Amino acid sequence: CFAANPQTWPAERLQLLLGFTAMQSPFAVAMEKCESVLVVRNTARNMYSRLWCVTELALAEAYAKKPVHVVGEMPPRAAASGDDVGLNADCSGPEKGMLLETIEKTNVEIDVLVAKIIQAKCGSVFRPSGGCSCVCQ
Repeated sequence: CFAANPQTWPAERLQLLLGFTAMQSPFAVAMEKCESVLVVRNTARNMYSRLWCVTELALAEAYAKKPVHVVGEMPPRAAASGDDVGLNADCSGPEKGMLLETIEKTNVEIDVLVAKIIQAKCGSVFRPSGGCSCVCQ
């Protein structure tokens, strides 16, 4: 997402780029053309407590239908579900409704997928069929 959506743009300019749905965002366009998806987790923050990250995971699953490679570690006490992850994630901007609508349109069981990725070991690879294989410990 950091390479596709201009993260440092003012909110108004970014909104013009994204339009009314994240399904037309530069990130979504990139997902249609990619060969695989790389999820880079970090111990500082559960990325799936951010609604943008949840939306991008839904788009990756819906559009890419390619392997999702998981690297990095989650924060020590990251919850796989709850009041602040998945569909309950926070959004600091006015686009919360648009992001939730985008997730709904993907038909991805996003809370299930978020839980799997949070619980996955570093090096796990998720296949579009829902399977997982661990390639490193």
